[in-house]
Amino acid sequence: MKNIIFDFGNVIVTFDEKEIVSHFSDNIEIQEFLIKNVINSPEWNTYGLIDSGFITNEEVCSLVNDRTNNIYKNLVENFMRNYYKYMYIQKEVIEVIKKLKEKGYNIYLLSNTNDFMYEKFIKDIEYLFDGMILSYRNHTIKPHDAIYKRIIEKYSLNPEESLFIDDREDNIKTANKFGIKGRSVKPNDVNDIKSVLKEYGIGE
Repeated sequence: MKNIIFDFGNVIVTFDEKEIVSHFSDNIEIQEFLIKNVINSPEWNTYGLIDSGFITNEEVCSLVNDRTNNIYKNLVENFMRNYYKYMYIQKEVIEVIKKLKEKGYNIYLLSNTNDFMYEKFIKDIEYLFDGMILSYRNHTIKPHDAIYKRIIEKYSLNPEESLFIDDREDNIKTANKFGIKGRSVKPNDVNDIKSVLKEYGIGE
């Protein structure tokens, strides 16, 4: 194994939707509104339009508010501007990555993400990666085939020498289809990441 490919959300950075929305309201119904109508909106999770780079955070706000009759207009806008403040880079995972680099492994990032997340988080740790494929720059998201073909072709990766670490089983299945090794890990669990590495004979 020569190449280790990391997902970003819930692998390197936390994204606990219930914990995040709790910072915007104590009202359970309003929290559920944010999860259903913003996080799991067609623009964000269902069709991945924001992570595909087709729309901006501001456009998400406008579409969500139009669809929900502006019932929580200010809340939606506040949420889209500030939700990142309740996400955290997992330092233990960063230490794992640094040790892997020291041992000579090539480290890549393959993430469904957007320019907002790049500016808030990824830009500061970009130096850790030998390459990265970010969905919004390539206009395609996991688990679609195109984004896996892109990382293989751009960095001339041998899939049989590549391990993918992601918290979603559907993303892993597509990677496996292309010959990339790996299994899904528990969200935000550095110990499970270490377990996967050991399973494939990789020491930190």
